[in-house]
Amino acid sequence: MLDPDGDLEAFVRNFAPILHFHPEEGEYCCFPSDAEEVYARFGLEWGRFQEDLSPDELDPTAPCYYEFWREPDMIQMKFWFWYNYDRFPAPFGLGRHIGDWEHVEVRWYSPESANPGTLWLLSNHLKARLSTEPSTLTLPGWVPETPLLDRLQIHVWVALGSHANYPSPDSRPKCYLRVWCDRMKDGGPVWNTVNGLKSLDTTNFAAFIGRWGTKKSPRGPRNPYNSRTRNAPLARPVHLQERD
Repeated sequence: MLDPDGDLEAFVRNFAPILHFHPEEGEYCCFPSDAEEVYARFGLEWGRFQEDLSPDELDPTAPCYYEFWREPDMIQMKFWFWYNYDRFPAPFGLGRHIGDWEHVEVRWYSPESANPGTLWLLSNHLKARLSTEPSTLTLPGWVPETPLLDRLQIHVWVALGSHANYPSPDSRPKCYLRVWCDRMKDGGPVWNTVNGLKSLDTTNFAAFIGRWGTKKSPRGPRNPYNSRTRNAPLARPVHLQERD
């Protein structure tokens, strides 16, 4: 039973996402790894951090960093994953860069709120994909996709190389020039992030707000760009029939 009034970190564990990787990910690019190790080696001299397509095998205990915020009737959570490289499957290096931060955001609205339920916002390039439970729940201006859930853990399909997140292997992919598209597929390694959860507050990079690598590399979780409202404003959820 959910108890948001008790141990909040234990509450957060209920929502740790389950990630499904493309069967070719290890051959093509890389799986999640330890961001603290990278920061310890390169945080004072990012020019030394070069292209690194490792690891080529999934570590089921790889770190998944989390943070949360509490409102009177809502708890917001972000689960962060670090990859050493982003290798979007397109020629000429299109969309590729050193370092890659991805995340799954969860907004849980209590039974006492006006519209109780759960929203999942999956990082997807510079935007996000929305899934909701109940399925009629949404955010103003959004069209949600149906989630696949294991209780409150959402299943997420990770695109080959780019690591963009989707709620289904059949989701409409992000494409460049209508030719080069994200690729998702069943049958690859599966990562239950609950096995590697670590509070972002306890990491060696908790206060770092810069970029992780070159000027094309991503900003870290604590950069203002990655604020609570990066994916969507903190608007009250509505039901589909209320959107208009």
